[in-house]
Amino acid sequence: MNTDFKATVEALIFASDSPLSVDKIARVLEVERTLVQAAVEELSVDCSHRGINLFKLAGGYQFMTSRRFYPMVLKMKDTDRSLSLSQAAFETLAIVSYRQPITSQEVAAMRGVQSVSNILRNLQALELIRIAGRKDVIGRPMLYRTSQKFLELFGLNSLGDLPSLEEIGVNDS
Repeated sequence: MNTDFKATVEALIFASDSPLSVDKIARVLEVERTLVQAAVEELSVDCSHRGINLFKLAGGYQFMTSRRFYPMVLKMKDTDRSLSLSQAAFETLAIVSYRQPITSQEVAAMRGVQSVSNILRNLQALELIRIAGRKDVIGRPMLYRTSQKFLELFGLNSLGDLPSLEEIGVNDS
């Protein structure tokens, strides 16, 4: 592979503030998708034993700190306060992620509470969930689903990467 081409792909991924898809890189560079895919695969191998790795996240690629160094980076950044969600917010986010698209009334019923409006609003403000339309029933309530930022934050390429309910010990009744 041409080292200049691979370096160009690397620079584009590095400069992007969100995961960059192979298709977008191919459009920017005006080359075949297969050429970009080969460069991405080589880059992934090249940095697999380094402090940064190339991760496939949210349908694209992004350079991130290698998982083995993450505890030291957290310690350095003192990010214990970076994303502070209450137990109720985590429960709500989990319900949305596994049952999406879902209405606020359905989330409230699953949690056994009267309302989750404030929690959903806060999760939207954090850009972890988004409105995905309206349900075709009386009242046309809004439907919620997780966002691209949710995938990025939790290190997921797609929702298919979520552990199954059985794996996390939840009885799906």
